[in-house]
Amino acid sequence: MKLFSFVICTAAVIAFTSCNSDKKEGGTTSPSSFNLDSAKAEIAASNAVFSDGFIKNDSSLYISRYTKDGCIMPANSPRLCGSEQLAAFFRGGYDMGIRNVKLTTDEVIGGPDVVTETGQYEIMDAGGKSLDKGKFIVAWKQEDGKWKMYRDIWTTDAPMPAVK
Repeated sequence: MKLFSFVICTAAVIAFTSCNSDKKEGGTTSPSSFNLDSAKAEIAASNAVFSDGFIKNDSSLYISRYTKDGCIMPANSPRLCGSEQLAAFFRGGYDMGIRNVKLTTDEVIGGPDVVTETGQYEIMDAGGKSLDKGKFIVAWKQEDGKWKMYRDIWTTDAPMPAVK
């Protein structure tokens, strides 16, 4: 009987400690507490704020959507990282006439450390005229308890110019 009790107690201790050992290094979030639907909702809200940055001409609204070490990888340009480079790039877009960005999420997959969003974008001028449409992939990770864009790449759906 003592052996049976010892086995039960040992199994209970192992089960209890293995549940608590899933915690992230340096944090308190365990993978079992990750909720993909919550991540999707936070990403949708962040995308709306990102778009508002162009509508309101407020670069802080879209720059704050990125991690401190966030990078974008636009076509025909080198990779740009950090708040200063991102701000300069997006200010340039605003100066070229971009006044609204519509982001449509197709899919969000991943886990507690990184989620990946795929979707479509449309860029418009002040009159609502479409300037470009395409697709994107964004790797999101948590920073200061919020999902933020870590790596962002997009490509246009516009056809390649004809070779002359």
